[in-house]
Amino acid sequence: IPGGGWSVSCFAGASSDTGGGGHGQKKFLLQDIAELIKTRACQRVVVMVGAGISTPSGIPDFRSPGVGYYSILQQYKLPYPEAIFELSFFFHDPKPFFTFAKKLYPGNYRPNATHYFLRLLQEKGLLLRLYTQNIDGLER
Repeated sequence: IPGGGWSVSCFAGASSDTGGGGHGQKKFLLQDIAELIKTRACQRVVVMVGAGISTPSGIPDFRSPGVGYYSILQQYKLPYPEAIFELSFFFHDPKPFFTFAKKLYPGNYRPNATHYFLRLLQEKGLLLRLYTQNIDGLER
């Protein structure tokens, strides 16, 4: 899958095969995850993702030297990179935010396999929560 490096854990209830007082942890391969979805063995999936899921779509992450958003944001003369996302700075000077946001929207980037997987979980009613720091909206 583009984006690579899936780290997946399944936390089981009292009937855990791995012991640990009812909170066993087992690592799964992609095929295992597909089987869990197919059989609906996991029905309340919680996913945490970061910028790495969108880099295969061409969206830079924040920290890559020269191409990451922290580097790109230097052109806006911000007091610090995160200021572009703060309401108080926006009220002071909204132009950097709108200029930056225009590069992400409308639809300059396309979802990749990871985004479609997240959508599949949602459509099947399996996704309980999706925690993301991403602002690209590709997982929708």
